[in-house]
Amino acid sequence: MTVGYADGSGGNSWRKTVRAELEAEAAKCPNIKPVKYTDGKGDTQTAISNVKSLVAQGVDIILSYPDAGPTMNAAYRQATEAGVVVIPFAVGTDYAGTPGTDFLQIVTEDVVAKGRVKGEWMVKALGGKGNIVFLGGTPGNPTSKAEFEGVKQGIAGSQVKLLTDAPIDTNWDPAQAQKVMAGLLTKYPNQIDGVVADYGLGSVGAIRAYQQAGQPLVPWAAEDGNDFACTWQKLAPSNPRFQIATASARTWLIRVALRKGIAQVQGIPDNEPSIVTLPLFEDSLDPAKAPQCQPGLPPDALLSAQLSLPELQQLLNAK
Repeated sequence: MTVGYADGSGGNSWRKTVRAELEAEAAKCPNIKPVKYTDGKGDTQTAISNVKSLVAQGVDIILSYPDAGPTMNAAYRQATEAGVVVIPFAVGTDYAGTPGTDFLQIVTEDVVAKGRVKGEWMVKALGGKGNIVFLGGTPGNPTSKAEFEGVKQGIAGSQVKLLTDAPIDTNWDPAQAQKVMAGLLTKYPNQIDGVVADYGLGSVGAIRAYQQAGQPLVPWAAEDGNDFACTWQKLAPSNPRFQIATASARTWLIRVALRKGIAQVQGIPDNEPSIVTLPLFEDSLDPAKAPQCQPGLPPDALLSAQLSLPELQQLLNAK
């Protein structure tokens, strides 16, 4: 059995961890050959070509994160028509497309629900009033759009307001997030009371923008990341309003997608849920969910991953 992983834009630590999760899960099955990996590098046409290339190579399963959103569905549909089991993952329950036609199914967290949980937490952290911004990823990606909608639901009925009507693109890049946040602090001087993001490690870059501007840190909700938790631990004593909450970075969803793909190829049932709801993974307002800083791990380690600490160290080149 041959598995292909068509990533829309590889490179950051989340992508590396997802790939490692897939390869670790695939290694459990002796019938699976080494995973074929492609990187769309953020270019839609490259990502489409990569899917077509995997089909031409005769893969049985294609797992994919579509940075380009439903634009990828035509390529997925062609692969499905060729007999390949296609499963997009981590795309949100509102992802456009027809299961059984464009792809077998999606495997995802309920992204809207995740955003709603973050929005509700932000209302709590701000005492029900304030202005917030939402830092997303690549332009047009389905995950940021869905989480943004969830945040809107979470703050509905309160006096917490979003300053923009769409996610603010950062390309899930800490350096870009720092530049974007610096621009927001200039555009909205002393008006940003909280930040929601869908990438915790990217948030560390945005936090640096606050430090460079000499502004006190504000409540922040994102995904988990070792550097994010350690940054909070270091800076919270001098920034009393700096509370954080995180959801799982859910790198392990690709394991679920692989298991469902294998079951389809082998013609066996798989009753594992394809849609999961994520509670908060960390919450500095809740002693039972205190943020987890692991100084012995690389800053970009994702502690919610289903990889062992030695595996994370090896993956992220810890010294």
